[in-house]
Amino acid sequence: MNTRQLISHYLYMNRKSYIFAIIFIFLVNWLQVEIPRYIQLAIDLIDDASNDGHQQLQTYVAIVVGMSVAMVVVRILSRVYALNPGRIAEAALKNRLLKQLNRLPNSYHEKFASGRLISIMNNDVMGVRLMFGIGFLQFFNTMFALSLTPIWMWRISPELTMYSVIPISIAFVIFRIGFKRMKVLHTEHMNRLQSLSAQLMSYLSGIDLIKNQRMSPWVTTEIEKLNQQLLRCRMQITRIQVFFLPVLDYANDLMKILILGLGGYMLMNQELTLGEITAFLTYSVLLAMPLMQLGRIATIYQRGIVGIQSAQTILNAKIPETDQTRLADEDVEQLKGESLSVRNLSFHYPNDERLILDNISFDIPAGKKVGVLGGIGSGKTTLVNCLNHHLDVPTNAIFLGGKDITDFARSDLRRYVKTVTQDPYLFSATVEENIRFGNANNDATKEQVDEVLSLSQLVNDVARFEDGDQTLVGEKGIMLSGGQKQRLSIARALLEPADLVIMDNVLSAVDYETERKILNGLFERLKHQSVLVVSHRVNALEYMDEIIVLNEGKIIAKGDHKTLLKTCPYYLETWQLQQNEAEASAC
Repeated sequence: MNTRQLISHYLYMNRKSYIFAIIFIFLVNWLQVEIPRYIQLAIDLIDDASNDGHQQLQTYVAIVVGMSVAMVVVRILSRVYALNPGRIAEAALKNRLLKQLNRLPNSYHEKFASGRLISIMNNDVMGVRLMFGIGFLQFFNTMFALSLTPIWMWRISPELTMYSVIPISIAFVIFRIGFKRMKVLHTEHMNRLQSLSAQLMSYLSGIDLIKNQRMSPWVTTEIEKLNQQLLRCRMQITRIQVFFLPVLDYANDLMKILILGLGGYMLMNQELTLGEITAFLTYSVLLAMPLMQLGRIATIYQRGIVGIQSAQTILNAKIPETDQTRLADEDVEQLKGESLSVRNLSFHYPNDERLILDNISFDIPAGKKVGVLGGIGSGKTTLVNCLNHHLDVPTNAIFLGGKDITDFARSDLRRYVKTVTQDPYLFSATVEENIRFGNANNDATKEQVDEVLSLSQLVNDVARFEDGDQTLVGEKGIMLSGGQKQRLSIARALLEPADLVIMDNVLSAVDYETERKILNGLFERLKHQSVLVVSHRVNALEYMDEIIVLNEGKIIAKGDHKTLLKTCPYYLETWQLQQNEAEASAC
């Protein structure tokens, strides 16, 4: 969808409001040009110095007052109907962007920093709101004012009207030159703002590292560079705007001088009356007001167009064909109870030819518990992200029920696979609300929430909180310890478990005893589901049906705990080392 189609879509979506808005804006401008006509008649009546027109004068005054009151009411209605569509378009566009971002693959999010996407969702979309709201109002207000006012002026004096058009024409020529330059600058301004937002998000994410490494001066310098670039761009826009306003002011002043000079000459020659001169001056003020708004309309229009173009970088991003077609519910049901098989999986990241996973093959039968052991850099997390199709895996490597997972939409696959990551993400909400996020239909009972809290060994911790499970955990769970965060994420996954639950090193921040209790509760809860537990701790994998040992991206051994102690030196050495550490910590 191109820019014109996107604008047309939101105009059509709010067509009823816009139709009423145009009608009311027209009525406002019609009333504005009618009122001076009756003021003209009243002044001419007074100028006649006749006592016969007293009743007629009262009528003119009553008409002016009535029209003024009507204009206030109609103006309010015009603003209601013109400004509301801007908010509606903003909400609809944000929802559409969020939906699109949720459907885009991980490869897209790796290209675009989250700070840039947030800037588009906020700053750029705000420009779209202004264009569809106040921009629409001011555009039609200006159009009707510049159309109706000259007609009423022409009725009074065609010659004086022609002279009045001269400064307006000069202002329009200058305005058009600056308009083109402002479009380029507004695009640059939005790009600078996105870069600053992305950099700030990056630094805020690593604030602890920045403080520990005393990198604050360097970070401040880098942010200042981006700020200065943004300031220079903003100042260029401001200079053009500051140039516009005096030019429009001068055009308005020149028009008044021409009216007073030529109009006074015509008055002395009795070509015009005093009332007509007064009305003509009033019309010149009405004509000047939309001229003064031209600069603002140009700014709003340019911000809106740039905002739409920024939004299109998300909306027009290509979604993989397989993700565009969802399986029917009955087809998803048929996947339940199927095995997940990995056959000769080799994987490397796009910008790195080094193989992270090398010829990996294993099976996760329905209902079986499989463990993966490996040190840092052995490829454990990469394997997890391949199994849940978070990464773009090669074809004919991972199969679910005999079907290649690359043929499934990611959303369908994740109805079968649920992953608990080693870096749990918690929302700024209560403990209970964070758990309920794991329930798609949000119909979990309080008893179910309490049950998963108990299974994740978090119930005692929650009981010590002042507000219990209604305690706010803060942004990203800042109020909780590392172990509490991990256990809360486990509780969330257990609330509505899928056929295959993958736990990626989620127990690294809890002690051995708590880890054992959690796993026992986990296996009790997931009797009929498959479980893949990834860990660097042997204790976490002792009771698995099968353990896969990874080293430098390759499988070096398979088997249960007892078998691997006898056949795999790496496994035995790791187990002995961890046993000694556990005994030392217990002393």
